[in-house]
Amino acid sequence: MYGITDLSITFLTGFPVITTLVFLIFIGFSFYLYRRTNPPLPRSIRILLALLRLTAVAALFLALFEPVLSYDRIFERKPRLTIFKDVSGSLEISEDGKTRLQLIDSLVSSPSFSPIADAFDIRTVLFSDKPSGDIESLNRDETALGAVVEEQARREAAEGSESWLILSDGISNHGLAPAEAAARIKTRINAVGIGLESSEQDIAVTGVDYNDIVFAGRPTEITVRLEWTALKNETARLELKNGARTLQRKEINLGAGTLKDEIKINFVPEQPGQQTFQVTVSPLNDEMSDKNNSRSFSMSVMKSRLKVLMVSDRLDWEYSFLNRFLVRLESVDLTSVVSRLGGGYLATPFPVRQAELNQYDLVILYDIDVKAYQARVELFDSFLKEKEGGLLVILGENYLRAPYPRWLDAYLPFLVKSRGPRMIYHKFNGIPEENYLFHPVVRLGDSRTAIRDAWRELPPFETIIPVDSIVTGAEILVGSDLGEGERTLPVLGFRRLGPGKVLAGAVAPFWHWKFLVQGVKREAKEYGLFWNGVVNWLALKEESEPVRIVPDKNIYTRGETVGFDAFVYDLGFRPITGASGYIMLKSEATADSNLVQFLETGEGRYRAEMELIPSGRYKYLGVIEKDGQKLKEATGEIAIESYTVEEFRRKPDFAAMASAAQLTGGEFVLLKDADSLWADLNTDKISMSEHNEIAVWNKIWLLTIFIAALGLEWFLRKRWQLL
Repeated sequence: MYGITDLSITFLTGFPVITTLVFLIFIGFSFYLYRRTNPPLPRSIRILLALLRLTAVAALFLALFEPVLSYDRIFERKPRLTIFKDVSGSLEISEDGKTRLQLIDSLVSSPSFSPIADAFDIRTVLFSDKPSGDIESLNRDETALGAVVEEQARREAAEGSESWLILSDGISNHGLAPAEAAARIKTRINAVGIGLESSEQDIAVTGVDYNDIVFAGRPTEITVRLEWTALKNETARLELKNGARTLQRKEINLGAGTLKDEIKINFVPEQPGQQTFQVTVSPLNDEMSDKNNSRSFSMSVMKSRLKVLMVSDRLDWEYSFLNRFLVRLESVDLTSVVSRLGGGYLATPFPVRQAELNQYDLVILYDIDVKAYQARVELFDSFLKEKEGGLLVILGENYLRAPYPRWLDAYLPFLVKSRGPRMIYHKFNGIPEENYLFHPVVRLGDSRTAIRDAWRELPPFETIIPVDSIVTGAEILVGSDLGEGERTLPVLGFRRLGPGKVLAGAVAPFWHWKFLVQGVKREAKEYGLFWNGVVNWLALKEESEPVRIVPDKNIYTRGETVGFDAFVYDLGFRPITGASGYIMLKSEATADSNLVQFLETGEGRYRAEMELIPSGRYKYLGVIEKDGQKLKEATGEIAIESYTVEEFRRKPDFAAMASAAQLTGGEFVLLKDADSLWADLNTDKISMSEHNEIAVWNKIWLLTIFIAALGLEWFLRKRWQLL
């Protein structure tokens, strides 16, 4: 039986007996007052006046009793079903005369789906890079199915659906894996795979592994990763190009079936500078698409190896992992200085003359004994301000033991001033600052979403320095996620001292990024990306100029926004405002050009962005001017791939969808078997019970009745001239 049950009324007054007695007295007085009147009135008038007085008294005491009406309501509702509709770029792929997106629309409008539409309370969520109700707000060149599942679960935390239905080809090219996200939620996921596991011939360059920094005149090796589908022992040509010039050419055999392989190519870069290369596989006859047959990548070609000095007062896992990583880098010539307990050094001593220190491009101070190096202050000062060197300071217990003020504080972007500070022990992840997502130290992915996801998914830090002061002019690259209600402490920050750069880290450990990630059998690429970025940014001199123009990245996929930043400072590295300038892109293939002005964003920073630039290789010219004087002219080159990420992979990834469904107790079916899934959906209505309480005493209508009754009574008393 459905309806209202358990109807009851409760009085909240603290003096129910006294209130009741007074109420009865007032009722009796009301009737007594109008038993006789002077002058005498007809009985009907006396009864009316008594009732008005009684009504006013009743309204007053109804408020004094503070009654609360309680009841339960039982009802039925339809089960809720959230439909996730994939609208990413890969859904525009046409198969058998219809796009995958059209197949989804046909499915939900088919007669077999009508009973489901009637039986469920349906919410429809469009998704690509995120869930949304508006396709115009989505970046259709990315698919982040795992992030979409996670975000929708958060949105439905208060009022969730009984089940979800995902209509997609399963291709997810950014962020969290769908199965990993599904393992964290409780909602049942059912999925319908859209698309054909094509038997058409196709070959794709799925990736290129290479060193970011190489050296002119020295051989280097790249590894080209290939995948192909439905081939029959074909032969193709793999080429490595730099612009129109072919550097290497290699004949490769592609075995029958659907396979993958890695091809290694050796070559010798000749000219120093930032250079863009392209690997291309010759297209096959009747190939499904040749847009994914090439990949571009960018290398910094250096004249010589970077000299790095690492100084430490202890040997632990952090030191061991970092030392091993730097030793294995071909671009680094590492010297290690380790203090001996009681004084002296284990092997190589710390430089005592300026010339000895200035031979290094980068100095790393790993939790040094601050007091022990106080005599080297002048060496560090000259190294940064005259040599234009880079300094990396990893703070730890030794820093906290040294009392404030410390000589090292003069170089840091943040510091601790409090007395007796203690290390904070807490597991947390770093949160990169949005303005610095593409900074070499922060960039652990190829897009803003991928960078954010990489930092969120890394093994957590476990300790952090309780920083209480950020130096004026310093910049925080990464903050801490210590939990709700906790203040955000800096994880990584930097500052400039003249042309020199100082980067400081307030957290540990970093070595977990490599050890723990490898422990779960996943490539620990983030550890290498991070330390490569740190070393390159601090050691290389190209970015130490007070005025510089840099692109967000050297290789873009088609459809991405092409962005440039200009940093405009005087020789004292103080911001220059009111400057102007432009970026001009010129295509190497067509000689067409695009020009856009820099816009000032504050603190000596300027920004220029271009949309919808066609694919190809471009040379850029950047100019910054102030009061008619040219401050900087920069040139370089970028490349825009001929495909978007969505076009790169065409084959559906049904395994990812099936895994996500299975982890939540749901089912995965192909489009042709969708009717069998409809039959298994539970369409039973959901019985609901809700408890309601109505506070009667604090309502405006009680006051209205009280005033109206007394007012009418007073009017009638005057009308009949009652005393």
